[in-house]
Amino acid sequence: MRYHTLLVAALLAGIAVALTLGTLVVFVTGPRGAAQPAPLVLRLPATPLSVASLIAHENALPGTEGWQLDAGTNTTFIQGYAGAVSALPGAVVPLYISTAQPSHYDLAVYRIGWYGGKGGRLLYTEHGLVGATQGTWTAHTGLVGCATCALNPTTHRLEARWKQSVTLAIGDTWPSGVYLIKLTAARHGESYIPLVVRDDMGATAALASLPVATYQAYNAWGGYSTYGRVDPTGRLSEPERAVEASFDRPYDRAAGAGDFLSWDIHLVRWMERTNLDVSYTTDPDVHEHPDRLLGHHVFVVLAHDEYFTRPMRDAVERARDAGVSLAFMGADAMYWQNRYATDSLGQTDRTLICYKVLSNGHDATELPTRDPWYRQQPDLVTSQWRDALLQRPESAVIGLMYASIIADDTHPDWVVAAPDTDPFLAATGLTTDTHVRGGLLGYEYDGLGPAQATPAGLVILARSRVVSRYGAATAALTSYYRAASGALVFDAGSIWWGWGLDELSPPGAPQRNVLGGSPAIAQLTTNIFSA
Repeated sequence: MRYHTLLVAALLAGIAVALTLGTLVVFVTGPRGAAQPAPLVLRLPATPLSVASLIAHENALPGTEGWQLDAGTNTTFIQGYAGAVSALPGAVVPLYISTAQPSHYDLAVYRIGWYGGKGGRLLYTEHGLVGATQGTWTAHTGLVGCATCALNPTTHRLEARWKQSVTLAIGDTWPSGVYLIKLTAARHGESYIPLVVRDDMGATAALASLPVATYQAYNAWGGYSTYGRVDPTGRLSEPERAVEASFDRPYDRAAGAGDFLSWDIHLVRWMERTNLDVSYTTDPDVHEHPDRLLGHHVFVVLAHDEYFTRPMRDAVERARDAGVSLAFMGADAMYWQNRYATDSLGQTDRTLICYKVLSNGHDATELPTRDPWYRQQPDLVTSQWRDALLQRPESAVIGLMYASIIADDTHPDWVVAAPDTDPFLAATGLTTDTHVRGGLLGYEYDGLGPAQATPAGLVILARSRVVSRYGAATAALTSYYRAASGALVFDAGSIWWGWGLDELSPPGAPQRNVLGGSPAIAQLTTNIFSA
Protein backbone atom coordinates (compact mmCIF):
# COMPACT_ATOMS: atom_id res chain seq x y z
CA MET A 1 0.00 0.00 0.00
CA ARG A 2 1.25 3.45 -0.84
CA TYR A 3 1.96 5.28 2.38
CA HIS A 4 2.16 8.84 1.10
CA THR A 5 -1.01 8.48 -0.95
CA LEU A 6 -2.94 7.42 2.13
CA LEU A 7 -1.28 9.85 4.51
CA VAL A 8 -1.52 13.01 2.45
CA ALA A 9 -4.98 12.25 1.11
CA ALA A 10 -6.08 11.47 4.65
CA LEU A 11 -4.78 14.76 5.97
CA LEU A 12 -6.38 16.70 3.13
CA ALA A 13 -9.71 14.96 3.67
CA GLY A 14 -9.70 15.42 7.42
CA ILE A 15 -9.02 11.77 8.29
CA ALA A 16 -7.42 11.01 11.62
CA VAL A 17 -4.04 9.29 11.22
CA ALA A 18 -1.69 7.57 13.63
CA LEU A 19 1.74 6.18 12.70
CA THR A 20 3.55 3.70 14.92
CA LEU A 21 6.17 1.01 14.29
CA GLY A 22 5.74 0.88 10.52
CA THR A 23 1.96 0.69 10.66
CA LEU A 24 -0.47 3.30 9.42
CA VAL A 25 -3.78 3.40 11.30
CA VAL A 26 -6.48 5.37 9.50
CA PHE A 27 -9.71 6.33 11.22
CA VAL A 28 -11.88 6.92 8.16
CA THR A 29 -14.27 9.83 8.31
CA GLY A 30 -14.58 10.74 4.64
CA PRO A 31 -14.29 14.36 3.55
CA ARG A 32 -17.11 15.56 5.82
CA GLY A 33 -18.51 12.39 7.38
CA ALA A 34 -18.68 10.86 10.82
CA ALA A 35 -15.99 8.45 12.01
CA GLN A 36 -16.41 4.81 11.12
CA PRO A 37 -16.46 2.23 13.92
CA ALA A 38 -13.16 0.54 13.06
CA PRO A 39 -9.82 1.82 11.74
CA LEU A 40 -7.99 0.54 8.69
CA VAL A 41 -4.59 -0.92 9.62
CA LEU A 42 -2.17 -0.90 6.70
CA ARG A 43 1.45 -2.05 6.55
CA LEU A 44 3.88 0.46 5.09
CA PRO A 45 6.25 -0.33 2.22
CA ALA A 46 9.98 -0.02 2.68
CA THR A 47 10.30 2.62 -0.04
CA PRO A 48 7.26 4.86 -0.23
CA LEU A 49 6.58 7.06 -3.22
CA SER A 50 5.39 10.64 -2.87
CA VAL A 51 1.81 11.41 -3.83
CA ALA A 52 2.91 13.61 -6.72
CA SER A 53 5.11 10.90 -8.19
CA LEU A 54 2.81 7.86 -8.07
CA ILE A 55 1.25 8.20 -11.51
CA ALA A 56 4.38 9.90 -12.82
CA HIS A 57 6.46 6.94 -11.62
CA GLU A 58 4.10 4.46 -13.27
CA ASN A 59 4.05 6.32 -16.56
CA ALA A 60 7.85 6.69 -16.56
CA LEU A 61 8.14 2.90 -16.83
CA PRO A 62 8.82 1.44 -20.30
CA GLY A 63 5.81 1.86 -22.56
CA THR A 64 4.82 0.16 -25.77
CA GLU A 65 2.42 0.57 -28.66
CA GLY A 66 2.05 -3.20 -28.76
CA TRP A 67 -1.37 -2.90 -27.15
CA GLN A 68 -2.73 -1.46 -30.40
CA LEU A 69 -4.36 -3.62 -33.04
CA ASP A 70 -2.74 -4.15 -36.42
CA ALA A 71 -4.38 -2.10 -39.13
CA GLY A 72 -7.00 -4.12 -40.96
CA THR A 73 -6.89 -7.07 -38.58
CA ASN A 74 -9.87 -9.41 -38.30
CA THR A 75 -11.49 -8.47 -35.00
CA THR A 76 -14.09 -11.24 -34.93
CA PHE A 77 -12.01 -14.39 -35.50
CA ILE A 78 -11.07 -14.49 -31.81
CA GLN A 79 -13.50 -13.17 -29.21
CA GLY A 80 -13.62 -13.25 -25.44
CA TYR A 81 -14.98 -11.92 -22.18
CA ALA A 82 -13.92 -11.85 -18.54
CA GLY A 83 -15.79 -13.29 -15.58
CA ALA A 84 -15.58 -9.92 -13.82
CA VAL A 85 -15.55 -6.27 -14.88
CA SER A 86 -12.93 -5.44 -12.25
CA ALA A 87 -10.57 -7.11 -9.81
CA LEU A 88 -8.15 -6.38 -7.00
CA PRO A 89 -4.44 -7.20 -7.07
CA GLY A 90 -3.99 -10.84 -6.11
CA ALA A 91 -7.36 -11.91 -7.51
CA VAL A 92 -7.87 -14.54 -10.18
CA VAL A 93 -10.17 -13.67 -13.09
CA PRO A 94 -11.59 -16.37 -15.40
CA LEU A 95 -11.40 -15.63 -19.12
CA TYR A 96 -13.68 -17.16 -21.74
CA ILE A 97 -12.29 -17.21 -25.28
CA SER A 98 -13.45 -18.62 -28.60
CA THR A 99 -11.77 -18.88 -32.00
CA ALA A 100 -13.75 -19.25 -35.21
CA GLN A 101 -11.73 -22.37 -36.00
CA PRO A 102 -9.08 -24.31 -34.07
CA SER A 103 -6.07 -22.05 -33.64
CA HIS A 104 -3.29 -21.19 -31.23
CA TYR A 105 -3.30 -17.71 -29.78
CA ASP A 106 -1.29 -15.40 -27.54
CA LEU A 107 -2.58 -13.37 -24.62
CA ALA A 108 -0.99 -10.10 -23.49
CA VAL A 109 -2.12 -7.78 -20.68
CA TYR A 110 -1.50 -4.04 -20.99
CA ARG A 111 -2.20 -1.23 -18.56
CA ILE A 112 -3.44 1.82 -20.47
CA GLY A 113 -1.99 5.22 -19.57
CA TRP A 114 0.37 7.78 -21.07
CA TYR A 115 3.82 6.14 -20.97
CA GLY A 116 5.53 8.85 -22.99
CA GLY A 117 2.76 8.78 -25.58
CA LYS A 118 3.03 5.05 -26.28
CA GLY A 119 -0.17 4.52 -24.32
CA GLY A 120 0.38 1.17 -22.64
CA ARG A 121 2.66 -0.95 -20.46
CA LEU A 122 2.97 -4.71 -20.90
CA LEU A 123 2.55 -6.60 -17.63
CA TYR A 124 1.91 -10.21 -18.60
CA THR A 125 1.99 -12.55 -21.59
CA GLU A 126 1.08 -16.15 -22.40
CA HIS A 127 2.00 -17.74 -25.72
CA GLY A 128 0.76 -20.73 -27.65
CA LEU A 129 -2.60 -21.12 -25.96
CA VAL A 130 -4.96 -23.54 -27.66
CA GLY A 131 -8.17 -21.95 -28.88
CA ALA A 132 -11.51 -23.70 -28.78
CA THR A 133 -14.40 -22.96 -31.13
CA GLN A 134 -17.22 -21.96 -28.76
CA GLY A 135 -19.14 -19.53 -30.93
CA THR A 136 -18.83 -16.26 -32.81
CA TRP A 137 -21.23 -13.44 -33.63
CA THR A 138 -21.25 -10.63 -36.16
CA ALA A 139 -24.20 -8.60 -37.36
CA HIS A 140 -23.69 -10.03 -40.86
CA THR A 141 -23.43 -13.73 -39.96
CA GLY A 142 -25.46 -13.82 -36.78
CA LEU A 143 -24.65 -16.31 -34.06
CA VAL A 144 -22.52 -19.18 -35.37
CA GLY A 145 -21.47 -22.35 -33.60
CA CYS A 146 -22.48 -21.39 -30.07
CA ALA A 147 -24.02 -24.55 -28.67
CA THR A 148 -23.92 -23.18 -25.13
CA CYS A 149 -25.53 -19.82 -25.86
CA ALA A 150 -28.81 -19.39 -24.00
CA LEU A 151 -31.36 -16.80 -25.08
CA ASN A 152 -34.23 -15.85 -22.79
CA PRO A 153 -37.15 -15.43 -25.23
CA THR A 154 -38.97 -13.02 -22.91
CA THR A 155 -36.19 -10.63 -21.88
CA HIS A 156 -33.86 -11.32 -24.87
CA ARG A 157 -30.95 -11.76 -22.48
CA LEU A 158 -28.25 -13.86 -24.11
CA GLU A 159 -25.51 -15.59 -22.09
CA ALA A 160 -22.64 -17.22 -23.96
CA ARG A 161 -21.93 -19.70 -21.15
CA TRP A 162 -18.60 -20.65 -22.70
CA LYS A 163 -16.20 -23.04 -21.05
CA GLN A 164 -13.47 -21.26 -19.12
CA SER A 165 -10.36 -20.97 -21.29
CA VAL A 166 -7.72 -19.59 -18.94
CA THR A 167 -7.42 -17.81 -15.60
CA LEU A 168 -5.66 -14.49 -15.25
CA ALA A 169 -3.90 -13.92 -11.93
CA ILE A 170 -3.78 -10.19 -11.19
CA GLY A 171 -0.29 -9.33 -9.98
CA ASP A 172 0.08 -8.14 -6.40
CA THR A 173 1.95 -5.06 -7.65
CA TRP A 174 -0.32 -4.21 -10.58
CA PRO A 175 -1.50 -0.62 -10.02
CA SER A 176 -5.10 0.44 -10.33
CA GLY A 177 -5.93 1.19 -13.93
CA VAL A 178 -7.81 0.26 -17.06
CA TYR A 179 -6.29 -2.85 -18.64
CA LEU A 180 -6.73 -4.29 -22.10
CA ILE A 181 -6.23 -8.03 -22.49
CA LYS A 182 -5.14 -8.42 -26.10
CA LEU A 183 -5.88 -11.73 -27.81
CA THR A 184 -3.82 -12.52 -30.92
CA ALA A 185 -4.48 -15.53 -33.13
CA ALA A 186 -1.49 -15.51 -35.47
CA ARG A 187 -2.44 -14.70 -39.10
CA HIS A 188 -6.11 -14.79 -38.15
CA GLY A 189 -7.01 -11.77 -36.05
CA GLU A 190 -6.92 -9.82 -32.80
CA SER A 191 -9.37 -8.54 -30.21
CA TYR A 192 -9.61 -7.22 -26.65
CA ILE A 193 -11.10 -7.99 -23.26
CA PRO A 194 -11.24 -4.90 -20.97
CA LEU A 195 -10.67 -5.15 -17.22
CA VAL A 196 -10.31 -2.60 -14.42
CA VAL A 197 -7.87 -3.21 -11.58
CA ARG A 198 -9.11 -1.45 -8.46
CA ASP A 199 -7.43 -0.17 -5.30
CA ASP A 200 -10.24 -0.26 -2.77
CA MET A 201 -7.95 0.65 0.14
CA GLY A 202 -6.47 3.67 -1.58
CA ALA A 203 -7.23 7.32 -0.95
CA THR A 204 -6.25 8.85 -4.25
CA ALA A 205 -7.34 12.39 -4.97
CA ALA A 206 -9.50 11.22 -7.88
CA LEU A 207 -11.60 8.11 -8.44
CA ALA A 208 -12.55 7.51 -12.09
CA SER A 209 -15.37 5.16 -13.04
CA LEU A 210 -15.35 3.18 -16.28
CA PRO A 211 -18.98 3.15 -17.55
CA VAL A 212 -19.25 -0.56 -18.27
CA ALA A 213 -23.03 -0.50 -17.73
CA THR A 214 -23.38 1.72 -20.78
CA TYR A 215 -20.96 -0.48 -22.72
CA GLN A 216 -23.19 -3.45 -21.93
CA ALA A 217 -26.48 -1.68 -22.65
CA TYR A 218 -25.29 -0.93 -26.19
CA ASN A 219 -23.68 -4.35 -26.63
CA ALA A 220 -25.47 -6.26 -29.40
CA TRP A 221 -23.33 -9.42 -29.28
CA GLY A 222 -25.67 -12.33 -29.94
CA GLY A 223 -28.23 -10.17 -31.75
CA TYR A 224 -29.87 -8.06 -29.03
CA SER A 225 -29.01 -4.91 -27.08
CA THR A 226 -31.21 -2.77 -24.85
CA TYR A 227 -31.76 -0.67 -27.98
CA GLY A 228 -33.15 -3.40 -30.21
CA ARG A 229 -32.53 -6.49 -32.28
CA VAL A 230 -29.75 -6.22 -34.85
CA ASP A 231 -30.54 -7.49 -38.35
CA PRO A 232 -27.89 -8.68 -40.87
CA THR A 233 -27.52 -5.13 -42.23
CA GLY A 234 -26.71 -3.79 -38.78
CA ARG A 235 -30.02 -1.96 -38.38
CA LEU A 236 -31.93 -2.00 -35.10
CA SER A 237 -35.50 -3.21 -34.62
CA GLU A 238 -36.36 -1.20 -31.50
CA PRO A 239 -39.56 -2.99 -30.40
CA GLU A 240 -37.51 -6.15 -29.93
CA ARG A 241 -34.97 -4.64 -27.59
CA ALA A 242 -33.56 -6.64 -24.70
CA VAL A 243 -34.65 -5.62 -21.22
CA GLU A 244 -31.82 -7.66 -19.69
CA ALA A 245 -28.23 -7.58 -20.91
CA SER A 246 -25.67 -10.14 -19.81
CA PHE A 247 -22.01 -9.44 -19.02
CA ASP A 248 -21.35 -13.11 -19.86
CA ARG A 249 -20.56 -12.43 -23.53
CA PRO A 250 -18.02 -10.40 -25.54
CA TYR A 251 -18.55 -6.75 -26.41
CA ASP A 252 -19.41 -6.30 -30.08
CA ARG A 253 -17.90 -2.82 -30.37
CA ALA A 254 -14.26 -1.81 -30.89
CA ALA A 255 -12.87 -5.34 -31.20
CA GLY A 256 -14.27 -6.31 -27.82
CA ALA A 257 -13.27 -3.13 -25.95
CA GLY A 258 -16.81 -1.77 -25.71
CA ASP A 259 -16.78 2.03 -26.00
CA PHE A 260 -13.37 2.41 -24.34
CA LEU A 261 -11.42 3.11 -27.54
CA SER A 262 -13.92 5.70 -28.77
CA TRP A 263 -13.86 8.19 -25.89
CA ASP A 264 -12.73 6.92 -22.49
CA ILE A 265 -9.17 6.08 -23.51
CA HIS A 266 -8.52 9.75 -24.27
CA LEU A 267 -9.61 10.79 -20.78
CA VAL A 268 -7.50 8.06 -19.18
CA ARG A 269 -4.44 9.10 -21.20
CA TRP A 270 -4.95 12.75 -20.25
CA MET A 271 -5.36 12.03 -16.53
CA GLU A 272 -2.15 10.02 -16.49
CA ARG A 273 -0.32 12.42 -18.79
CA THR A 274 -0.99 15.20 -16.25
CA ASN A 275 0.08 12.95 -13.31
CA LEU A 276 -3.35 13.14 -11.69
CA ASP A 277 -3.44 11.09 -8.49
CA VAL A 278 -6.16 8.74 -9.75
CA SER A 279 -7.45 5.21 -9.23
CA TYR A 280 -10.19 3.41 -11.12
CA THR A 281 -13.49 1.65 -10.54
CA THR A 282 -16.63 0.65 -12.49
CA ASP A 283 -20.39 1.18 -12.30
CA PRO A 284 -21.15 -2.16 -10.57
CA ASP A 285 -18.42 -1.45 -8.00
CA VAL A 286 -19.91 1.95 -7.15
CA HIS A 287 -23.31 0.26 -6.94
CA GLU A 288 -21.99 -2.33 -4.46
CA HIS A 289 -19.75 0.00 -2.43
CA PRO A 290 -21.18 3.51 -2.73
CA ASP A 291 -19.41 4.92 0.33
CA ARG A 292 -16.01 4.49 -1.29
CA LEU A 293 -16.58 7.77 -3.10
CA LEU A 294 -16.13 9.53 0.23
CA GLY A 295 -12.43 8.61 0.39
CA HIS A 296 -11.57 10.85 -2.57
CA HIS A 297 -11.63 14.53 -3.47
CA VAL A 298 -13.23 14.14 -6.88
CA PHE A 299 -15.33 11.45 -8.51
CA VAL A 300 -14.77 11.33 -12.28
CA VAL A 301 -17.62 10.09 -14.48
CA LEU A 302 -16.17 9.20 -17.88
CA ALA A 303 -17.53 10.04 -21.31
CA HIS A 304 -20.87 8.21 -21.54
CA ASP A 305 -22.25 6.87 -18.25
CA GLU A 306 -25.93 6.69 -19.13
CA TYR A 307 -27.06 3.97 -16.69
CA PHE A 308 -27.14 4.62 -12.93
CA THR A 309 -28.67 2.41 -10.27
CA ARG A 310 -30.34 4.04 -7.30
CA PRO A 311 -27.37 3.25 -4.98
CA MET A 312 -25.09 4.93 -7.53
CA ARG A 313 -27.31 8.00 -7.81
CA ASP A 314 -27.62 8.28 -4.04
CA ALA A 315 -23.85 7.81 -3.63
CA VAL A 316 -23.03 10.64 -6.02
CA GLU A 317 -25.45 13.03 -4.29
CA ARG A 318 -24.18 12.02 -0.85
CA ALA A 319 -20.57 12.50 -1.93
CA ARG A 320 -21.28 15.95 -3.38
CA ASP A 321 -23.06 17.00 -0.20
CA ALA A 322 -20.06 15.77 1.81
CA GLY A 323 -17.67 17.96 -0.18
CA VAL A 324 -16.52 15.53 -2.87
CA SER A 325 -16.31 17.28 -6.24
CA LEU A 326 -17.85 15.69 -9.34
CA ALA A 327 -16.48 15.77 -12.88
CA PHE A 328 -18.90 14.60 -15.57
CA MET A 329 -16.49 14.30 -18.50
CA GLY A 330 -19.03 13.54 -21.19
CA ALA A 331 -22.76 13.90 -21.77
CA ASP A 332 -25.97 11.92 -21.33
CA ALA A 333 -24.95 10.80 -17.84
CA MET A 334 -27.45 9.38 -15.36
CA TYR A 335 -30.24 9.18 -17.96
CA TRP A 336 -31.75 5.76 -17.17
CA GLN A 337 -32.18 4.03 -13.84
CA ASN A 338 -31.10 0.40 -14.12
CA ARG A 339 -30.86 -2.55 -11.78
CA TYR A 340 -28.45 -5.47 -11.55
CA ALA A 341 -29.18 -9.16 -11.09
CA THR A 342 -27.18 -12.36 -10.91
CA ASP A 343 -26.43 -14.47 -13.97
CA SER A 344 -27.46 -18.09 -14.44
CA LEU A 345 -24.47 -19.18 -12.33
CA GLY A 346 -25.47 -16.94 -9.44
CA GLN A 347 -22.67 -14.41 -9.94
CA THR A 348 -23.55 -10.97 -8.60
CA ASP A 349 -24.20 -8.00 -10.90
CA ARG A 350 -23.67 -9.92 -14.14
CA THR A 351 -27.06 -8.96 -15.61
CA LEU A 352 -28.06 -5.37 -16.37
CA ILE A 353 -31.84 -4.77 -16.22
CA CYS A 354 -33.52 -1.80 -17.89
CA TYR A 355 -37.09 -2.02 -19.19
CA LYS A 356 -37.03 1.65 -20.28
CA VAL A 357 -40.62 2.33 -19.29
CA LEU A 358 -42.15 5.80 -19.25
CA SER A 359 -45.08 7.41 -17.49
CA ASN A 360 -46.46 8.44 -20.89
CA GLY A 361 -45.29 5.39 -22.83
CA HIS A 362 -46.14 5.49 -26.51
CA ASP A 363 -46.54 1.75 -26.98
CA ALA A 364 -46.81 -1.48 -25.02
CA THR A 365 -43.02 -1.81 -24.66
CA GLU A 366 -42.90 1.46 -22.68
CA LEU A 367 -45.83 0.92 -20.31
CA PRO A 368 -44.75 1.16 -16.64
CA THR A 369 -46.42 -2.15 -15.83
CA ARG A 370 -43.98 -3.93 -18.12
CA ASP A 371 -41.33 -3.57 -15.42
CA PRO A 372 -42.28 -6.20 -12.81
CA TRP A 373 -40.98 -3.94 -10.02
CA TYR A 374 -43.28 -1.09 -10.95
CA ARG A 375 -45.91 -2.01 -8.34
CA GLN A 376 -43.80 -3.71 -5.69
CA GLN A 377 -40.96 -1.15 -5.53
CA PRO A 378 -41.75 1.85 -7.76
CA ASP A 379 -38.66 3.81 -6.68
CA LEU A 380 -36.55 1.19 -8.49
CA VAL A 381 -38.54 1.11 -11.70
CA THR A 382 -36.22 1.28 -14.72
CA SER A 383 -37.27 4.58 -16.24
CA GLN A 384 -35.61 7.90 -17.00
CA TRP A 385 -34.53 9.71 -13.86
CA ARG A 386 -36.33 12.82 -15.10
CA ASP A 387 -39.60 10.95 -15.77
CA ALA A 388 -42.63 11.44 -13.52
CA LEU A 389 -42.20 7.83 -12.36
CA LEU A 390 -38.98 8.80 -10.51
CA GLN A 391 -39.11 12.62 -10.36
CA ARG A 392 -35.36 13.00 -9.88
CA PRO A 393 -34.07 14.95 -12.90
CA GLU A 394 -30.36 14.32 -13.39
CA SER A 395 -29.72 18.05 -13.75
CA ALA A 396 -30.26 18.41 -9.99
CA VAL A 397 -26.87 16.73 -9.62
CA ILE A 398 -25.05 17.31 -12.89
CA GLY A 399 -26.24 20.87 -13.48
CA LEU A 400 -27.37 20.00 -17.01
CA MET A 401 -29.06 16.99 -18.62
CA TYR A 402 -29.02 15.12 -21.91
CA ALA A 403 -30.57 17.21 -24.67
CA SER A 404 -30.11 15.42 -27.99
CA ILE A 405 -27.77 14.02 -30.66
CA ILE A 406 -25.78 16.21 -33.05
CA ALA A 407 -26.96 16.02 -36.66
CA ASP A 408 -25.06 13.33 -38.58
CA ASP A 409 -21.75 14.33 -40.19
CA THR A 410 -21.74 17.80 -38.62
CA HIS A 411 -19.12 19.18 -36.28
CA PRO A 412 -20.28 22.49 -34.80
CA ASP A 413 -17.84 24.74 -32.95
CA TRP A 414 -17.76 24.90 -29.16
CA VAL A 415 -18.27 28.55 -28.15
CA VAL A 416 -17.27 30.20 -24.86
CA ALA A 417 -20.18 31.93 -23.09
CA ALA A 418 -18.58 32.83 -19.74
CA PRO A 419 -17.07 36.29 -19.21
CA ASP A 420 -13.35 36.75 -19.71
CA THR A 421 -12.96 37.06 -15.93
CA ASP A 422 -14.12 33.49 -15.31
CA PRO A 423 -11.31 31.93 -13.25
CA PHE A 424 -11.28 28.70 -15.25
CA LEU A 425 -10.41 30.56 -18.46
CA ALA A 426 -7.07 31.72 -17.03
CA ALA A 427 -4.06 30.81 -19.20
CA THR A 428 -6.29 29.05 -21.75
CA GLY A 429 -6.38 31.79 -24.37
CA LEU A 430 -10.17 31.43 -24.31
CA THR A 431 -12.36 34.52 -24.00
CA THR A 432 -16.05 35.24 -24.47
CA ASP A 433 -17.22 34.09 -27.92
CA THR A 434 -14.01 32.19 -28.65
CA HIS A 435 -14.71 29.26 -30.98
CA VAL A 436 -12.99 25.91 -30.63
CA ARG A 437 -13.20 24.25 -34.01
CA GLY A 438 -15.59 21.38 -34.63
CA GLY A 439 -14.96 17.99 -33.10
CA LEU A 440 -15.36 18.78 -29.41
CA LEU A 441 -19.17 18.72 -29.54
CA GLY A 442 -20.93 15.41 -30.17
CA TYR A 443 -22.25 12.98 -30.70
CA GLU A 444 -24.64 13.57 -27.78
CA TYR A 445 -24.80 16.84 -25.86
CA ASP A 446 -26.36 18.34 -22.74
CA GLY A 447 -28.65 21.31 -22.16
CA LEU A 448 -30.64 22.91 -19.37
CA GLY A 449 -33.05 20.92 -17.25
CA PRO A 450 -36.21 22.21 -15.58
CA ALA A 451 -35.73 25.38 -13.54
CA GLN A 452 -36.73 23.71 -10.29
CA ALA A 453 -34.03 21.07 -10.83
CA THR A 454 -31.21 23.44 -11.78
CA PRO A 455 -28.63 24.00 -9.00
CA ALA A 456 -28.26 27.51 -7.64
CA GLY A 457 -25.31 29.41 -9.06
CA LEU A 458 -25.00 27.35 -12.24
CA VAL A 459 -22.43 28.95 -14.56
CA ILE A 460 -22.77 28.35 -18.29
CA LEU A 461 -19.18 28.08 -19.44
CA ALA A 462 -20.03 27.49 -23.09
CA ARG A 463 -23.16 27.83 -25.20
CA SER A 464 -22.93 26.48 -28.73
CA ARG A 465 -25.55 26.60 -31.47
CA VAL A 466 -26.23 23.12 -32.83
CA VAL A 467 -28.78 21.33 -34.97
CA SER A 468 -29.94 17.99 -33.63
CA ARG A 469 -30.28 14.83 -35.68
CA TYR A 470 -34.03 15.51 -35.58
CA GLY A 471 -33.70 18.94 -37.19
CA ALA A 472 -34.14 21.08 -34.08
CA ALA A 473 -31.93 24.15 -33.56
CA THR A 474 -30.82 24.03 -29.94
CA ALA A 475 -27.93 24.94 -27.66
CA ALA A 476 -25.24 22.59 -26.39
CA LEU A 477 -23.94 23.69 -22.99
CA THR A 478 -20.93 23.21 -20.72
CA SER A 479 -21.39 24.20 -17.07
CA TYR A 480 -20.20 24.16 -13.48
CA TYR A 481 -21.49 25.10 -10.05
CA ARG A 482 -20.39 25.11 -6.44
CA ALA A 483 -22.52 23.03 -4.10
CA ALA A 484 -23.31 24.24 -0.57
CA SER A 485 -20.65 21.82 0.69
CA GLY A 486 -18.00 23.55 -1.41
CA ALA A 487 -17.82 20.71 -3.94
CA LEU A 488 -17.25 21.76 -7.54
CA VAL A 489 -19.50 20.02 -10.09
CA PHE A 490 -18.40 20.24 -13.73
CA ASP A 491 -20.30 18.96 -16.76
CA ALA A 492 -18.42 18.87 -20.07
CA GLY A 493 -21.76 18.43 -21.84
CA SER A 494 -20.31 16.47 -24.77
CA ILE A 495 -19.36 12.83 -25.17
CA TRP A 496 -16.45 13.93 -27.40
CA TRP A 497 -14.80 16.11 -24.73
CA GLY A 498 -11.90 13.67 -24.48
CA TRP A 499 -11.03 14.38 -28.11
CA GLY A 500 -9.93 17.83 -26.96
CA LEU A 501 -7.46 16.28 -24.52
CA ASP A 502 -5.65 13.77 -26.69
CA GLU A 503 -4.53 13.37 -30.28
CA LEU A 504 -4.83 9.59 -30.55
CA SER A 505 -7.20 7.71 -32.87
CA PRO A 506 -6.54 4.10 -31.89
CA PRO A 507 -6.96 1.30 -34.44
CA GLY A 508 -10.22 -0.52 -33.82
CA ALA A 509 -12.11 2.54 -32.58
CA PRO A 510 -15.40 2.82 -34.48
CA GLN A 511 -15.26 6.63 -34.25
CA ARG A 512 -12.22 8.64 -35.33
CA ASN A 513 -10.93 11.46 -33.12
CA VAL A 514 -11.70 14.28 -35.56
CA LEU A 515 -10.43 17.06 -33.26
CA GLY A 516 -7.10 15.47 -32.35
CA GLY A 517 -6.55 17.54 -29.22
CA SER A 518 -6.86 21.20 -28.25
CA PRO A 519 -4.29 22.93 -25.98
CA ALA A 520 -6.95 25.39 -24.85
CA ILE A 521 -9.39 22.64 -23.80
CA ALA A 522 -6.58 20.69 -22.13
CA GLN A 523 -5.62 23.78 -20.08
CA LEU A 524 -9.27 24.50 -19.23
CA THR A 525 -9.71 20.92 -18.00
CA THR A 526 -6.49 21.19 -15.99
CA ASN A 527 -7.79 24.38 -14.34
CA ILE A 528 -11.04 22.68 -13.41
CA PHE A 529 -9.35 19.59 -11.96
CA SER A 530 -6.93 21.80 -10.05
CA ALA A 531 -9.90 23.46 -8.40
